[in-house]
Amino acid sequence: MTHPLRLPTGVRATIARHALRDTPRECCGFLLGTAGRVIYALPATNISTTPLTRYRVEPREHIALQRILRRLTPPLAIVGVYHSHPRGPVGPSSSDVREAHVREWAHVIVDLSRRSPGITAWMIRNGRALRRPLAR
Repeated sequence: MTHPLRLPTGVRATIARHALRDTPRECCGFLLGTAGRVIYALPATNISTTPLTRYRVEPREHIALQRILRRLTPPLAIVGVYHSHPRGPVGPSSSDVREAHVREWAHVIVDLSRRSPGITAWMIRNGRALRRPLAR
């Protein structure tokens, strides 16, 4: 069984607002915190050449964020990424699974195909996506 991902209400709201603002494009961003606990959601730029159905974080933003995080006390880390699925599905797509390169990261997906945004968390390892319970 996977451990719950602590995703506070304020962070969920930030992610949902970002997803709604960027629709019909997929939004993307980083989840910052400590093991299993998200403290901040940081929007990133989606540079995908097919931004309506895919996302790709701007690499320079990722590198700059890593440099900033190394200097913080107390330390924070990238504990995951988030992105939206403007027309669903609620779970990771085959490309999401294929392109999940950091085993330790949580993957949060915002499904905008419903009346109100649905947020789910996933652990993606060895080509498999397992739903992760969410806690506040």
